[in-house]
Amino acid sequence: MKNKLYISILAIAITLSIVSCDREPVAPPARQVDYVTIEQLREMHVSGVTDTVKTDVYIQGVVTLTPELGNVPSMIAYIQDSTAAICLTVSDNTNTLAMDSEVKILCYGVIFEEYNGLLQFGSNNSLSIAENIEVINLIASIDPDTVTIGQLNTGEYEGRYVYIPGVQFDAAGTFSGNQVLTDCNAQIDVYTRSVATFSGQTRPTGNGYLKGISSIYNDQQILLRDPSEMEMTGKRCGEPSTIYLSQDFSSLTTNYTNVSALAGWLTYAEAGTKTWFSYKYSGNYFVETTAYNSGAASVITWMTAPVIDLTDATSPYVSFDCADGYDNGATLQLYASTNYDGSATPWSFTWTELTFNHPPSSASGYSAFTSSGQVDLSAFKGSPVYIAWKYTGSATNSNTTTYEVDNVIIAEK
Repeated sequence: MKNKLYISILAIAITLSIVSCDREPVAPPARQVDYVTIEQLREMHVSGVTDTVKTDVYIQGVVTLTPELGNVPSMIAYIQDSTAAICLTVSDNTNTLAMDSEVKILCYGVIFEEYNGLLQFGSNNSLSIAENIEVINLIASIDPDTVTIGQLNTGEYEGRYVYIPGVQFDAAGTFSGNQVLTDCNAQIDVYTRSVATFSGQTRPTGNGYLKGISSIYNDQQILLRDPSEMEMTGKRCGEPSTIYLSQDFSSLTTNYTNVSALAGWLTYAEAGTKTWFSYKYSGNYFVETTAYNSGAASVITWMTAPVIDLTDATSPYVSFDCADGYDNGATLQLYASTNYDGSATPWSFTWTELTFNHPPSSASGYSAFTSSGQVDLSAFKGSPVYIAWKYTGSATNSNTTTYEVDNVIIAEK
């Protein structure tokens, strides 16, 4: 009896053992990682806070800038999708991300941080190429957003790859450092690191387009991906199509030379004896006048440019640079006349006063030279015209401000 019971128990055990060995192990639930756009990722960040992504999500986009040409530090890259862009800071010693590749980034545990105004994703060694980033496609592309400098300066395109038409650099030189890009309405810095492979290349001097990454370092700026992504061979904005007169007074190399030494330029004193004369300071030549040391109760002196024929003009203007010194009430006015004949009494003729941008008042020294702006001469087109500067001051009344004029241009817009 005991043997039968033992045999039954043994059979049951063997059967259970066989059944147990035949069962497949139950796999744990698969990790659920949800896709979010870069715009949605940016919305997870609280402005001014260093925070961490605490949900299992991933982003996917095109890498638009890497350290390949040295224009960003070794840990930096930028990524963009159809909704937005963001700057990445990777923790790996070698940033192997390739520009114009498509990648997927696991975001859980990655830290946001703002650096000099720029939102960065991956701070504090929280973003690893090996652990967080998967290359989806080595060859990908994304079209840049067509924008104006004014739009970039709003900050709405942070991190994005942009195309800016109708722009030019404000001066010649190399790319290295902060270089001003302008469309003659607004301006923005184009920043190039000194270690970038193209930092020593010469910037183009014409007008055209530029592509780059919209970024921030305290202020809005553009980072170049490659200088081949620009073409600036067109006519520069803000420069005249026709120049009727250009005078920088550099041929008056001796101080206190009467401006009438220049062909066509005239100066006459309506009251007192002061006239307009040359002066040089810090290598710059200009003309000036003042009631200082005149001893006169009234100082009124005129300076006229050579007569300009605007018979065939379309949109003529006059511009010049102006500075004042020790401003205490003397005035400078700008006039135009179509009936002045070049005689010694310009005040005897009909003049129309023109409005221009005056330099900032400087009571204890000299102001910087300030552009007058393009003063419209359209009302005088179709005939010859004279332009005049009239100074009014007084030594006895202590209205002895010095006024200086330079870089006179009469031209077509």
